[in-house]
Amino acid sequence: MKYSRQRNVILNIVRSSDVHPTADTVYDLARQELPGIGIATVYRNLNMLAENGDIARINTGDGKDRFDGHTGEHYHMICSRCGEVIDIYPKDDAAMDGLRRAVNLTFGIKDDNVQINTTLLTGVCNRCLAKEKKN
Repeated sequence: MKYSRQRNVILNIVRSSDVHPTADTVYDLARQELPGIGIATVYRNLNMLAENGDIARINTGDGKDRFDGHTGEHYHMICSRCGEVIDIYPKDDAAMDGLRRAVNLTFGIKDDNVQINTTLLTGVCNRCLAKEKKN
């Protein structure tokens, strides 16, 4: 894939973000560096980058995909209260191996190389739990 200045700006925005931005957020940030960029250009480039594996698309179920510049194997949790998307990295490979085995057993998959990088867990984040305890 040919990399244009616009695509590089969009890629850098997603990779440098720790909030899993939506396309609208990427658009707002890209306009700071490229004032003439259009929203369609942002969507088109995000789709191309995701299809190419340069970024990951996270379907949160609310109609607004999020994007992640960290494409290594990990999980995502979305807070059911505030909507924050949080990266979850297992502390050791045994946790990933256990999840792979569970997927293999549940779905009858014979391949030990199941890649788990789009798992979306739902729960309540620590920030929301802390707010509840104060009230």
